[in-house]
Amino acid sequence: MGTGRLPWEIVETLPWSDADELADYDAKAAAATTDHDLVHHLVAASLLRYWAPSLGLRSDGAATTARRRADLDRAMALAEANGEPDVVTTALLGHLYADWGPPAVETRRHLLDRLDTLRPTVTEQELRVRIVEWLVLDRFDAGDLGGVRRVIETFLIEADGLDSKLFTRREILWRANLAMLEGRIDEAVRMNEEAIASTADLAGSPFSFQNVAITMAIAGYLRRSLHDLVGAVRSILASSPRVETNWEVGLTFTLSEIGELDECRDRFDRLAANDFAAIPRDLNWLVATQLLGLVAVTLDDHDRATVLLDQLRPFADLDATHGSGYASYGPVGRTIGLLAATTGDRTTARRCLDAVLHRRSPGPWTSLARADRARLLVDHEPATALAEADQAERELRAFGLDDRAADAHDLAVDLRLRGAGEPIAHRSGGTWTLRHPTGVTDLRDGVGVTHLVELLRRPGTPVDVLDLDAEVDPSLSRVSSAESVLDDQARAAYRARLRTLEVLTEPSAAERSEIALLRRELAAGVHVTASSAEIEKARVRVTTALRRTLDTIADDAPGLGAHLRDAIVTGRRCGYQPVDGVGWRIER
Repeated sequence: MGTGRLPWEIVETLPWSDADELADYDAKAAAATTDHDLVHHLVAASLLRYWAPSLGLRSDGAATTARRRADLDRAMALAEANGEPDVVTTALLGHLYADWGPPAVETRRHLLDRLDTLRPTVTEQELRVRIVEWLVLDRFDAGDLGGVRRVIETFLIEADGLDSKLFTRREILWRANLAMLEGRIDEAVRMNEEAIASTADLAGSPFSFQNVAITMAIAGYLRRSLHDLVGAVRSILASSPRVETNWEVGLTFTLSEIGELDECRDRFDRLAANDFAAIPRDLNWLVATQLLGLVAVTLDDHDRATVLLDQLRPFADLDATHGSGYASYGPVGRTIGLLAATTGDRTTARRCLDAVLHRRSPGPWTSLARADRARLLVDHEPATALAEADQAERELRAFGLDDRAADAHDLAVDLRLRGAGEPIAHRSGGTWTLRHPTGVTDLRDGVGVTHLVELLRRPGTPVDVLDLDAEVDPSLSRVSSAESVLDDQARAAYRARLRTLEVLTEPSAAERSEIALLRRELAAGVHVTASSAEIEKARVRVTTALRRTLDTIADDAPGLGAHLRDAIVTGRRCGYQPVDGVGWRIER
């Protein structure tokens, strides 16, 4: 078009504070003699006007916004009348860049469809590359990581031969964000730092540093290590007037995550004035509002949660993506689910968290949503909550998010102690809690409980008393001579009858008693004739301790006591032989 290159990057990254440049484009637009030139200059002025209100270049921000949109509409009408692909593409891209923010989200898909259709006919290479950039962002916003990869490959084809380090940086930052979203956190931070360091002079050092800080903050949130960044966030806030409000949000969020709730609440109250009217509805709005939503959840602020829930609801299917896709705070639907739960709307909370888990690829944010759903279902669907908590723990641990995994683990333990899942023996401090379908009891830690837990840990496995008794000299020989008290025929008959009874799915009380009797007879059917005195003492100590513990349990929880008396075998070799074959989960 012969009018020079358009300053597309100004909206996202490049610093700008030159009012004369804006006046120059306005003058060029007024003097333009062709549709080509006029569209170009109108779009350029609209790009520059994006940040004008926050830079103080216009006293009336609403008027500046209205002028920007009027110029964009005028450019679009001229381009449509002209019909040339490059002119139409310039106007369409102008709308995407210069009206970047929540008001334009609903129309973005229509614009992108048109641009992707136009792309093969566009002659200017940079315009084609810009189209693909927006397609990448669209896939990031949708949480479609496979789609992101495919469009990045298209980007590389379109950008081939285009001499711009900024495009190379763009690709690396996208791949770094992919790594973060997939749980390769250290790799994501390293790629982001390297890409920014090599191009900071081109993209603006202050804003490049902020890009790195955001990536590190996301890693810090996932790893619960934001304490390390609070100083940096304060510094950026103090030195970034163009995006001051966004970093005020970032600091408020950081304070909420590190437990500095008094200062957090004060800052949150200021930001919440007039239903959060201070948050500019620009390209950073969705991320900022998502973070404020997480703060409201942490503060358990029902009123503000309701306001933020209403504001975020239209964006439930999107991710909160920074800029053109260099970082992400994950699915907005997760935050909406947490806000809905905070307000008491379990139906909306469940629907939103279900949707996140259904549509997203595996990654830390998906696993966090899984843990969130487990907490939501604790009281109403404990079995489902337990399965989700166990899976969330496995996933989060695989991503190296040990603190988050520990939360999921604690939730799963609590659900088991409430009666969900397999039997559990859990020690907290000096007390063991034993939970089984037949009953629950609390026991002070001691020798007998220690022996019992070891047997519960290994159902069906004989355990030598020498492996249980801490008083035994470990060098003591375990060999002794013995002869059977039962003859071979009796022993065979006892074993055959026991096998018959053990396969019963619901044995009667009499059958359970017979099972216990047969086990005791078989265990006691060996008469030691040449046993070490120390071994015999160990057998007596272990048996006595176990029986005392079982008596204590029976006094507090008769059903559980009866189950354990039937299933615990004592003697030289002890064991837990449950009729149902179900073992216990041991949590120390």
